[in-house]
Amino acid sequence: MSKQAELDELLRKLSLDYGKLNDKQVTFAIKEIGRIRGDISDLLADFATADGTIKRQRLSRLLRELNDIEDLMRKYGTSSIEGIVLESAGFATAGINGAVKTAVGAGAIAGATLERINRNVFDYVMRRYGEDGLVLSDRVWRLSGDMRDELSKVLRADIIRGESVSTMIANIRRVHENETWKIRRLVVTEGNTAYRVGSAHSAKRSDVVQWVKITDNGHRHKGHSTHRCYQLAREDRYGQGAGIYDPMDSEIYSPHPGCSSYITYVLDERYL
Repeated sequence: MSKQAELDELLRKLSLDYGKLNDKQVTFAIKEIGRIRGDISDLLADFATADGTIKRQRLSRLLRELNDIEDLMRKYGTSSIEGIVLESAGFATAGINGAVKTAVGAGAIAGATLERINRNVFDYVMRRYGEDGLVLSDRVWRLSGDMRDELSKVLRADIIRGESVSTMIANIRRVHENETWKIRRLVVTEGNTAYRVGSAHSAKRSDVVQWVKITDNGHRHKGHSTHRCYQLAREDRYGQGAGIYDPMDSEIYSPHPGCSSYITYVLDERYL
């Protein structure tokens, strides 16, 4: 097996391993943001009367208290997503550095340099404007605002109907479950972006890499041929072959929301 083929296979396996990590990151973020259910339960208990209901007269005040719950959602969401971005960047840079050393026997990047790359990746992902015109912190705010709005609707309806606090808690759980797809999409999008940016920035700092190649991960998507990653993976922009780009072509960093494509390396001819 050639060095290029060996590296391709190592990076393919690394991307699969990252996919497993990203699944765990999704579960973690859902659980972290779900901590607000306990905070809301405590809030409802404070407002409940002896019969386990909440009087209509207290509805307006209770809904105002949801401002604090929204703040907590933003806090939990921001903390978890920042950790995920750093973890994803570190997984990419360390894993790819190891793969290059294994396949090529050269081109290792020093640990201090990897740390700088990871920090640069974090800054890039946090400040990146997506197709929605928002940066990452804005997306977390939007997510928490959406959940707060849904919680307000449920609590308002339950209190007006005279439902028990236990029923309200069950309905709050359903709201969280219904909103988890937004959390999952956010984590997949930002985590994979960090993974790709870490891969590309490491390539830029490597002496053995000439180009990078984007590989679409079509088995995860319906209607995949309409996705930007599919198109990028088939474009020959530089006359080097389909899907081959300069490491600093930021278009390959986040082709579309929820994208799980990954980046491999094209070795410099001197190291083939």
